[in-house]
Amino acid sequence: MVDQVFALMGWILAFGIVGGGAIAAIARFVSRDSINYDREFLWGNRYTLEELELKEHD
Repeated sequence: MVDQVFALMGWILAFGIVGGGAIAAIARFVSRDSINYDREFLWGNRYTLEELELKEHD
């Protein structure tokens, strides 16, 4: 019985490591890919604060 518990814990740990690695890799890829797109968008569309409605109105 104890052997089965340790085996189950090992499988859970193994799946956690593999799943966490996959999620980290996807997150890294998405963040690197989107940074260049964001820069290109911001450079191509230069808005003023008034156009973006970010300036606080007095």
